[in-house]
Amino acid sequence: MLRITNEEKVAFWFVTPFVAGFALFYLLPTLYAFVISVLDYNSFKSLSDLHFAGLSNYIAVLKDPIAISSFGRSFLFMICYVPGVIIAALLLSMLFNATFHLRTLARTLIMLPYVTNVVAIAIVFSILLNPYDGVVNKLLVAVGVEHPPLWLGGIHTSLPTIAGVEVWHSVAFPTIVYLAALQGVPKDLYESAELDGAGRFKKFMSVTLPLISPTTFFLVITNIIGSFQNYAIFRNLTNGGPGTSSRVISLNIYEEAFAYNKYSFASAQAILLFAIILVITIIQWRGQKKWVHY
Repeated sequence: MLRITNEEKVAFWFVTPFVAGFALFYLLPTLYAFVISVLDYNSFKSLSDLHFAGLSNYIAVLKDPIAISSFGRSFLFMICYVPGVIIAALLLSMLFNATFHLRTLARTLIMLPYVTNVVAIAIVFSILLNPYDGVVNKLLVAVGVEHPPLWLGGIHTSLPTIAGVEVWHSVAFPTIVYLAALQGVPKDLYESAELDGAGRFKKFMSVTLPLISPTTFFLVITNIIGSFQNYAIFRNLTNGGPGTSSRVISLNIYEEAFAYNKYSFASAQAILLFAIILVITIIQWRGQKKWVHY
């Protein structure tokens, strides 16, 4: 007969709240979205009038140019955002890992953008990046730039501009994680590398990067997932504009569901987004063996 130890009982009670919360707020909504995606719930009607639609909503998504382009813009945003936030966090963590005056204050200030309301951030950057009266473009004109970028007002610049703003907003968390990883690197490895004649760059490439590669792997996965789910910054900065130049898939799903009442159509997009993120994550898990060192 299987005996349950006291430690296992305690562990069970600790895990239960998380499992219950995950099932209630993540698993059940995902299953509900999948059920809706195979129904014809694309207008206000009684639940008794709903019919099974099969894969018709998924086929409609694949035929919809706005939905497909929204998926593409989400990929472009990911390409701009993820490398930017990873590189910025790594550089900042290396800076904060060094000894300098007011280091504690600097480590505290890095958290300010992370805890700032997204609406406030959008208002401030909309003012700063105004293409005609903004402070940034006025400074660029003052130093000799004749035609400064339109930033949030340009169809080619809005998406990378939002990515840059989001890097500034969310860089604090990966910086703290990287800082903890850097402080866990044994100092004797750096001393051994110095005895072998390694310089700063060689120590960084041969010692630091391999030992913090599990942290990099974790941050890459979480930030890729977050980049596809990012909604608030797009909604408050451009609302998908100008035109549809920054209409990413998260914003498109919201608009289709709550502006046009196409709940099944929006749910099909959400399930496809879930499948895409799942495939990317699986590919990363398979590929980590080549560059992640535990």
